[in-house]
Amino acid sequence: MKKIDLTWHEVLSKKGFDSSVSQSLIGFIAWEKNNIFSKMGQEINDALLGYEGKVVAKDVINTKYNNTGILFVSNDMSDKTASKVFDTILTYENEEVYDLQ
Repeated sequence: MKKIDLTWHEVLSKKGFDSSVSQSLIGFIAWEKNNIFSKMGQEINDALLGYEGKVVAKDVINTKYNNTGILFVSNDMSDKTASKVFDTILTYENEEVYDLQ
């Protein structure tokens, strides 16, 4: 595993998302299709831990890594943008953090 100390906001910004999108990300949860968490409520609570304010949940799917997820953002965004954010997160996680390829 590689050691990379970037926040998700920094990752999204470096990957070309404008600040209104990158700074809107509160957190996310992701799981392999057909392998959903047994305690989804706890996963959601963990993703939102410490955050106070407006939350918009966006359902997302990534076919490359066969993952489904929920993005939690502070400002609504299009489904297309949410999908691009999720794809960017999973690609970064798989290729640059864990080097799973």
